[in-house]
Amino acid sequence: MGKAKKVIVLLGITGMIGTLAGCGGNGAKDSKSEANAGNKDGEGKTEISILVHFDPETDNPAKVDSFQEAADKLGYKINLERVDDATYKTKIRVMLQANELPDLFYTWGGSYSEPFLSANALYPLEDAIQDSGYTLYDTYAQADENGHNYVVPTGALESYCLFYNKAVFEEMGKEVPADWEALLDVVDACNAKGIGAMGLGDKDRWEGDLFYNMMVVREEADAFTDAMKDGGTFTSEPFAVAAEKVQTLIEKNAFQSGYMQATPSECVELLKAGKIAMYPTGSWQVSALQSDENLGCAVFPKTGKEDPYLSCCGNAADAGIAVSANSENKEAAAKLAVEYSKILNDHLAESGEQTYFETEIEEAGQTEMMKTYIENFKKLEKTQLWWFTYLDTAIGEPMRDLSQQQFAGEVDADDFLQQLESIIKGG
Repeated sequence: MGKAKKVIVLLGITGMIGTLAGCGGNGAKDSKSEANAGNKDGEGKTEISILVHFDPETDNPAKVDSFQEAADKLGYKINLERVDDATYKTKIRVMLQANELPDLFYTWGGSYSEPFLSANALYPLEDAIQDSGYTLYDTYAQADENGHNYVVPTGALESYCLFYNKAVFEEMGKEVPADWEALLDVVDACNAKGIGAMGLGDKDRWEGDLFYNMMVVREEADAFTDAMKDGGTFTSEPFAVAAEKVQTLIEKNAFQSGYMQATPSECVELLKAGKIAMYPTGSWQVSALQSDENLGCAVFPKTGKEDPYLSCCGNAADAGIAVSANSENKEAAAKLAVEYSKILNDHLAESGEQTYFETEIEEAGQTEMMKTYIENFKKLEKTQLWWFTYLDTAIGEPMRDLSQQQFAGEVDADDFLQQLESIIKGG
C-alpha cells in the first residue's frame, strides 16, 4: 500500500449532497443496550451485533433509533453498543486485529477503511442494495476500484461551515466576517469583550487539522492535489501562508480558553451560551444547532485568494455502516444495514435534511439554518476531501500529532511546514 491514496476531487456537486454528522460524537458516555421490541427473549430471531459512535446529544437521534426500526421490520434481534468517538476509533481497530468485529459497524471511509479492506474484513453490499429495491443517488452508488460497495450512508455529504451566535454579533455591532481582515477585527472585538472569537475542540486533534486544511483550501483549492504529485511540496506558498495565518490566530488568542482540551460537544454548548462568537466546523453540526434560532450558519470566510462559494473541504462518499465479512449472518446483516440506512434516510427527509436514497417522502419545513447551508452548498464547484482521508494511517496519525503541536503553539510555521513535508512525502 502506498503512502497516499489517489487523490479524488468531487466536481459538479448538486443539491442532493448535504450534511453529514460523521466526525462528531464526542462527549457520549459508554452505553450498551439490547433491543428486542415485542419479544422479551428474542428466541428464534436472527441476532445482529452493532457498534457505533453516534451521540444522540449532538447527532440526529434517528441515527440510533433507526436500528431498532429496521430490526422490527425484518424481525431481527439487535445488540447495540454505542461508545464515544475517541473510544470507538480505538475499540474497532482492536476488534479488527482480534478478528472480533461486530456484524455492523461504522467506518469513515477513505484511508480509515484501508486496514479493513486489506484484511478482507468488509462484506460487499451491492447485492443487498439491489435486492432492497431502493435507489441510492449516483454520488453514493459508485463502486470502489474492486467493483464493490462496502458501506451504506448514515447521512449526506458534508462541507466546512462557520456557525455563529447572532446575539453576540449584534451586541458587538459586527457583521459575520467575510474575509481575513474582518475575521481579525472580530477577534479583537471578542478579546475586548472577554469571550472566545472561535471555538475549537482539539482534544482529539482532528478539529485543528480540519481548520488548517480549510485555510489551505482558501489559499489555493488544488494545493493539496498539487503537493501530492511528483515534484510537489507541502512547503509551497499556500501551505506557508495558511500556516502563518494559523500562527497569527493563535498569537491573537482567537480560540476559546482551554481549546486544546475541549471537545466538539463543549464547543456547541459554548456557542449556544454566547461564550464564543463563532464555531468553524463541519456541517454535521447543523443537526445539533439548527433548532436554536439565535444561531446562524455561513461559509468559512475568504481568508486567502479563493472564492469561498466555489471551493471547500468535505468528506468521503464511502463513509457509513459496514458489514463484517466474518459475520455468521452476513446476508442478514447486509439486509439490516440497507434497511437501516433507508429508514434513516426517510427520517432525514421528514426533518428537512438532505438525503442520499431516493424517497417519496417530501422534505419537511426546513429550518433557516438548513436552508442557508443547502443554498451555500449548492454553489460549490468542488470539494477537497480532508487530507486524513487520503493518507495511510501511518502518515495520517503523525500528521495529526503535528497539527496538535501547531495549535498548541509548540512549533512555528516554518518548522511545521518542514515536518509536514517530511511526514507526508518522506523528504
